[in-house]
Amino acid sequence: MELSDAGNYQAAGTLGMTLMAQNPLDAQLQLVVANSLAWSGRVNDATAVYQGISSGSQAKAAAVGLANIQRWRGRDDLARPMYQRVLTQEPDHADAKEGLMLAERELSPRTTLSAGAASDSAQLKRRIGSANHKWRDKTGAQIFEIESSGFYDWTPTDAEPQTDVTFKYQNLALPLKPSLELSMPTRLNPAVFGAAHVKLLNDQLTLGAGRLDWGKMAAHPVASRQGLAANFLSAEVTQSFSMGTLVGRLNYYGISDNNAIWASTVNFNSSWRPFGSHFKPFAGVETREADRNVATYWSPAQGSGSAYAGLMGEWGDADWNFFASGQLGAPLWGDAGNSWSVSAGAKRWVTNDIALGLNVWSMASWRDNSAYRSQSIGLNLEKIWH
Repeated sequence: MELSDAGNYQAAGTLGMTLMAQNPLDAQLQLVVANSLAWSGRVNDATAVYQGISSGSQAKAAAVGLANIQRWRGRDDLARPMYQRVLTQEPDHADAKEGLMLAERELSPRTTLSAGAASDSAQLKRRIGSANHKWRDKTGAQIFEIESSGFYDWTPTDAEPQTDVTFKYQNLALPLKPSLELSMPTRLNPAVFGAAHVKLLNDQLTLGAGRLDWGKMAAHPVASRQGLAANFLSAEVTQSFSMGTLVGRLNYYGISDNNAIWASTVNFNSSWRPFGSHFKPFAGVETREADRNVATYWSPAQGSGSAYAGLMGEWGDADWNFFASGQLGAPLWGDAGNSWSVSAGAKRWVTNDIALGLNVWSMASWRDNSAYRSQSIGLNLEKIWH
């Protein structure tokens, strides 16, 4: 109880699991253990403890905890009836009312208008705007999105505008939770691009494949005008431990200019909270390899590998959230050098159905044998339709 009250949820959850293995705990202590596990990211262990609290005054809190886990996993469609059952028994249950409001907000149709800008030390600049509409079927498990975007890339000697339309679909109720994305440029080099992803091993493994608009990804006017495309394969593995969560990603891009790029990241988000419950330490390694160097996109022929470590802080409640993150990096091999990056983002619901968002990012590193800088800013206006 003291560890939990102090916000040391990682230690409270670990100690609670040890005690539960030795002797049964009463429902109040089980709830503290389950909450501590959930709040430190060990949702599988938390689920088992919540499910063991089936009677007494803590049973409703445990049911809300299970619903929260479903919502954190992106299954608001499953969380909503769980909150509703608690409210049927206790209409004024504050946590269930808040959880139901958040789940219904996520399940509601929404339109998002976005605008952003980015630039780097190579004097490459981009301006982008988009309109996105997202909705679900009656079950809430099928998700549809349609988006139209326009972007303008330029350098001191060249410029190119581009527009595209994108359709996305995901079915959370099917095995493998398949998702599909189709897009097409509408101004330059019209072609259909697509990507598909599936989830395996209880969502711990995500596999993807498809063909991407590499000109858009490169954010370079020449790449857009050339109509560069890339076949891609991807894999992402997530594994949670008592000390934190490990995420590994590997992406392969076979580009239509006969180049190929391999990119990987291994990131560890620690459950250790030395600076309080709001601050999350992380560390990792990222790599990039290319068959040859091309001027229109980052393609280090000698490879690039770096290690990094940083800290993220998160705050918020039902109507607002804010995060800030900073990290430092050091070279391991190839086209890498000392680096740093900072980012921050905020979202505020100004009414029950309108939200404003802001994201900023800046970084410095080493690319193509010289110092490199990049920065971006994005604004969002989100409208919920009831």
